[in-house]
Amino acid sequence: MTNADEEIIHSVSIGSGEMKRQPSWSDINSLIGRIETLEQEREDEHIRLVNASEGVTAADDIDDFKDNHVPSTDSPTLRRRTSSRRGILARLMKRRQDDFDEEIEEVEHKFDDFELPDSTFTFLIAEPILSSPFAMACATYAMCLTCLALALSNELDNGTDDNPYDIAEVTRNVRAVQFLGIIIGVLMDDEIPTGLELIGMGLEQKKDGDKHYSMSRIFFSSLLRISIGMMFLTCLFFVVIQESNVLDIFFDVLALEFVESIDDVIYELCRRGFFSRRLKIAANQDNVIQCSDSADARRIRKWSKRVIRFVYFSVMFIMCAGLSIITYKQPTGEYGCTSIVVQFGDEVWEDAWITTDFKCSDDSDCNANQKCFQGNSHETPFCHEKRLLIFSHFNGLYTFDGIEAERPKYVEMNKEKGDPFKSTIPAEIKYCKEIESWVFFHPNIQTTLDSKASNECQWLLRSEETEDFDLVELSTGFWRLWDGKVVDDYRIDIDCAECVQDSDCNYMGTCVDEPGDGLDQKCECFDGFETPCDVIRSEKDNNTTLNIVKDLDQDGDSITFVSVYGRPIYSAKMQGKPYSLMRDGYPGQEEQYFAVEYPVNASVAVAPHKHNEPDQYDDDDFFEINNQSVAFQTLMKNYTFLLRYTGSRWYGQIIDPNLSSNSFKEEEYHAFWMNSFSGTGQEDNSTLIISEATTMAHPAGVDFFEMRRRNKVFEGGVFDYDYSQYGVLIPLVAHDGAGFFHCNIPSE
Repeated sequence: MTNADEEIIHSVSIGSGEMKRQPSWSDINSLIGRIETLEQEREDEHIRLVNASEGVTAADDIDDFKDNHVPSTDSPTLRRRTSSRRGILARLMKRRQDDFDEEIEEVEHKFDDFELPDSTFTFLIAEPILSSPFAMACATYAMCLTCLALALSNELDNGTDDNPYDIAEVTRNVRAVQFLGIIIGVLMDDEIPTGLELIGMGLEQKKDGDKHYSMSRIFFSSLLRISIGMMFLTCLFFVVIQESNVLDIFFDVLALEFVESIDDVIYELCRRGFFSRRLKIAANQDNVIQCSDSADARRIRKWSKRVIRFVYFSVMFIMCAGLSIITYKQPTGEYGCTSIVVQFGDEVWEDAWITTDFKCSDDSDCNANQKCFQGNSHETPFCHEKRLLIFSHFNGLYTFDGIEAERPKYVEMNKEKGDPFKSTIPAEIKYCKEIESWVFFHPNIQTTLDSKASNECQWLLRSEETEDFDLVELSTGFWRLWDGKVVDDYRIDIDCAECVQDSDCNYMGTCVDEPGDGLDQKCECFDGFETPCDVIRSEKDNNTTLNIVKDLDQDGDSITFVSVYGRPIYSAKMQGKPYSLMRDGYPGQEEQYFAVEYPVNASVAVAPHKHNEPDQYDDDDFFEINNQSVAFQTLMKNYTFLLRYTGSRWYGQIIDPNLSSNSFKEEEYHAFWMNSFSGTGQEDNSTLIISEATTMAHPAGVDFFEMRRRNKVFEGGVFDYDYSQYGVLIPLVAHDGAGFFHCNIPSE
């Protein structure tokens, strides 16, 4: 280093006088002026050295550079000298920069005594252990810790088995606010950095100062502070991830910050004398840690600041990283139900427009009762027809199928094992942003053929306006149903299809892993539990029996029978009219068959309900209409009577005799799309009897009805009648609850 360099360094050297206990304002102003002078000198020196590196140098800094300076840039010797001198200048600049930093830090350190914070935690350092201030500090700590512990316990209790931390599914806007809430909360927390700073100051304090505080007391107080800060940040994280409302996130952060600062509030009350004189005196004392000006103390100060910054950013990083993981997993359905079981009620819509499989260009390409319409779900027009929409036909399992409108979308699964349909187009439950509601819809069911008048998102069912993600919770409220008009106060039932423990299976089975079918876990019933009857018999005729349809290949599962909608199918080979499965009469017993009644003391029978002709009884419309078809007449000579569940009711149907477990494609069966009952046209359907609405796992003990006047063919003529969607239901048993089918136990 040259003499000029040494003069510059010595010109900024500072005397090391004794540190005063209480500096005067003149001392402070002098210190500030000295720091400003040093900073200005450092800036001037930096400018001078930079100019020197560019060729404008002072003679007393690098004399040989000026003596050997040659303007020509082509000289290799000059380039080497210039490069070498620039390296020397760079090292010189760094040396002087470090010298200035150390000297300024030494000046700042001279009057940098640390005053203990205005907090009851100070009592743990400055007051005797057996004193009221010390006891007040312990009580305040216990109060603050208890409040935060109760808040954390409350948040953890909100969890469920499949979502133990009750992590909320939220929109992108709310997620951004959650990140901001965490950052703001970390910045607002001062207990952890204050505790760490106190430990550092305790290590810096003078051993021979006017007042020396016990290092163990400082460490004890700081440790309690840090524990409060950690509890605050833990509560903050769980509160934020469970909240789905923007304002609630900010309110929760402020509430936790208030709880964390209880010690500051109580200290201020002590200072004002609200509790006792002794506490007032303790709170108004000056408690200052006198810091040493040694090199070791400055080194501790520097590392203390680094540790505090590291802890600050580490905590913020860890919490934001945890929230980022949650954000990444939400679109996979991790925190909601990946599968739900939906149960609609028994309601119907009689004039739903259904998309057929036939393309068209205008109405002339369609049948007489159809219209050509394109709609929003198809690229080309298709023929549409009106059908009876029975909502319960869409009951069953719906599985998570991605995100739409920032919320999960659920798609209908098949009615056998809950796997995706192979060819049938499924219904969907999703969130409709246009009306801010959850909706049930099907792309092939139109609410109207007028595009301008159609429902938003073509909804058939919709919830109230909501921003909620939880369909299970929403199902407890009222929904709206569309049956040509809005029907309010409609109830549906939605439950998660997963299980976590055996109690979720009603103790009727075990909860097992099913990694391959989209469910995390599912219930598997115990062997032999609630096994359906292999044979059931008619209440009217014990000789009329139906056998369960066996599943010979078992589809790779343990179920030995064909199952749709989670229930077995029964069948019997028959021919002719199935009187044993209908009313009480047989051929030749017309009055009994048609339930003609004779009032007491009357010889004239009360005429049964007439429809078109005064002298003709036409109630038996199923056979009357179908018998007009040669194919049906042929079918009646040899057919299969089939009993199967359709979502809420059991249907008894007359179908082709070739049905077997091999020919029946149970994985594609759907009661609506296979036209189990429509109530329209001569080619109506094959349903003869129908049960009451039930959730029973088998038909034994369920009441059944014969269906009369259920076809729109009868809605014209001499008399017009308005019947229910299922027509006139005539009970097959005399008393409610008697049941029409029973298990055929061999001993009986």
